Amino acid sequence: DLANSRFQPAARAGIGAADVPKLKLKWAFGFPQTFSVLGQPTVVGGRLFLGSASGRVYSLDARTGCQYWMFNAPTTVRTAITVAAAPGGRYAAYFGDTNASVYAIDAQTGALLWKTHVEEHKMARITGSPKLVGNRLYVPVASGVEEMAAAQPSYPCCTFRGSLLALDAQTGKQIWKTYTIPDPPAQTGQSATGTKKFGPSGASIWDSPSIDLKRRLIYAVLAGLATLG
Repeated sequence: DLANSRFQPAARAGIGAADVPKLKLKWAFGFPQTFSVLGQPTVVGGRLFLGSASGRVYSLDARTGCQYWMFNAPTTVRTAITVAAAPGGRYAAYFGDTNASVYAIDAQTGALLWKTHVEEHKMARITGSPKLVGNRLYVPVASGVEEMAAAQPSYPCCTFRGSLLALDAQTGKQIWKTYTIPDPPAQTGQSATGTKKFGPSGASIWDSPSIDLKRRLIYAVLAGLATLG
């Protein structure tokens, strides 16, 4: 939900703690040409929606595991899929990839509705699920590899800033963007080997934001905790 409660009540799930030892495998689905699936499945209308390290996003039958469609993103999809009603009586599936692009696809057919690249920094990626409120899609942006690249003496560290964006859910157009570090990075000196050093930087947003509709606030976890109004 909007608060990231990560809890499914027993009445809604249809099972309780006493039922868990009785569970048996009903079906299994093998992901071709991939090594991991990091986002949890999203279940809507008898379908499962989930991405994979290969960039393939799947819609499966929740009862049988049979595939309805597959959408091929160009790089890893780590986020869970957000599915919600869209204009025209259809449903859209929203997600991000590790090239910092956000997608909306038709949840029924898998056809692309729009794609928006939200951050130009080469290290940017999206790992937290987009959060939909009304007609706005809130997207967190992280950096997954600049921390590792900084271990190389020749890498000019560091220039990435985390951010949170609001996109129009119907078109993918950016409404606003807030960086977690207000000041853009500037050169602060150079290392003993002559490599340029930059700052300030960092403060990625790895997780899906939590939203308080009553207070009109968005909470995002950085290295610590930030509140965006």
